[in-house]
Amino acid sequence: MQDLSENIQQVHNEKLGRHLVAGLAIEPGETLLEERPLLVTPHWECGQLKCAQCLQESYVMCRKCQVYPLCMDCSQHDDFECEFFATGAGKSICKDLLVKNYGICGLLKLLLLLEDPATRPDCQLLMEKPINLEDYRDGEGMWQEHEEQVVRPLMESGIVDSLPSQHLTSDVLHAHCIRIDSHAFEVTARDGDTLKGVFVYGASLPHHCVPNTVVALDEQFNMKLYAAVPLQAGDIIYNSYANPLMGTSQRQHQLRMSRRLDCTCSRCQDPTEMGTHMSSMKCRECAEGFAVCEMDANGRLGDWRCLDCKSVLPAASVHELLAEVGGALVDARGDLQVYESLLTQYRQLFHPNHFLLLDIKQNIATILRAAALMNSVEQPCKKLLARRVELCSDLLPVCRAVVPGLSKLYAIGLFEYLISLVELIELQFAESDLDKKGYVAQLRIASQAAKEAMELLSFEPENSAEGYLSERIAMELERIESDLKKYGR
Repeated sequence: MQDLSENIQQVHNEKLGRHLVAGLAIEPGETLLEERPLLVTPHWECGQLKCAQCLQESYVMCRKCQVYPLCMDCSQHDDFECEFFATGAGKSICKDLLVKNYGICGLLKLLLLLEDPATRPDCQLLMEKPINLEDYRDGEGMWQEHEEQVVRPLMESGIVDSLPSQHLTSDVLHAHCIRIDSHAFEVTARDGDTLKGVFVYGASLPHHCVPNTVVALDEQFNMKLYAAVPLQAGDIIYNSYANPLMGTSQRQHQLRMSRRLDCTCSRCQDPTEMGTHMSSMKCRECAEGFAVCEMDANGRLGDWRCLDCKSVLPAASVHELLAEVGGALVDARGDLQVYESLLTQYRQLFHPNHFLLLDIKQNIATILRAAALMNSVEQPCKKLLARRVELCSDLLPVCRAVVPGLSKLYAIGLFEYLISLVELIELQFAESDLDKKGYVAQLRIASQAAKEAMELLSFEPENSAEGYLSERIAMELERIESDLKKYGR
């Protein structure tokens, strides 16, 4: 299931439990861990049947067990799963089990992996993870989702009686659901749908909001974990389970909800968030100052205080404003003009790098790209292209800061900047808005962006989304270099 680098050691302590450390100095890009998923499954709320073999959409059932869906290209699926319902302990279970309750698919896969003597050892490390159900038993959120879509349907299906050795109860099933969620990375099926891949080792690494590793996933859902930055002997191997483009309080909320984790990493302890000011507010008392969130000795977040004049902005008013902007973003519903109006309105209150302003800018840039891809603008508009280049330029320094080293986030940002810049300068040059000297200068900027993005993605598997993106960038770079040879003499 997994293959650890010989340069990595497994250790244990009370704070982190079992984790990995570097055994010696490791260079960026060096593979630390390769792992196949224990299982891949649709999200709990998925209602569309998917082939048990390839996970494409399916509308027919396996002829033998009559429980699992198969697509037209697949004639069989896992032997143990099939036999269990065809002739084994589950043969009396209603054949509409998954048709009526497809949300149970992931947990059912895990239960059958535990039942099969051949695969039970693969689940051992996952089962060792202690789950304190009282941390989750809140009657809402994750617990309620599991109860309604997974646990209750499974308990009512009769499957529990078919697996007597597992001593299944509602609490045991809830614990299994939590284990699946807390060890899952989002993976993408061939049809573009998102799924959950459960990785026992890769998704159990300690969290840090500035990870020192990169997770790469190929088309077969295999995971490769490689070093993002230089590692020294004894360095803890970290992953990140939070969105790096969120502010501190939002990342911490996400981690508490998904992993019941209170993060105290260096970024969370830094009021300026590594100098990005992604949670900073404009001071309301002085013209140039920015207020950052204070925290006490225990890491609890408090009021915002201006770094210049020391005036205080109460936390309650900040959170009220954040909720207001969050609601406005939901109401924007993809309307370009609304997003632009929101950006104009709220840039007076936030630091330019505030995560909400970045979110608005991302939405605008996405809309502008979609318009170009769908040819909704018959002739590319220089003004809109210039706007997209500007937005991408605003996002790049923040992406670089929050994910240092080999960063897919920054590489993707460079690609978005690159394609917009090239399209803009080609149009400007064709319409004589840019002379040959100016065109060549901009081509050199584009060439440098392409080369940097390709270098950042050079350790990604060829058969991954990022691998294909690297090929696309290489094609763009070839075009750029051709024009540089033509006009750069």
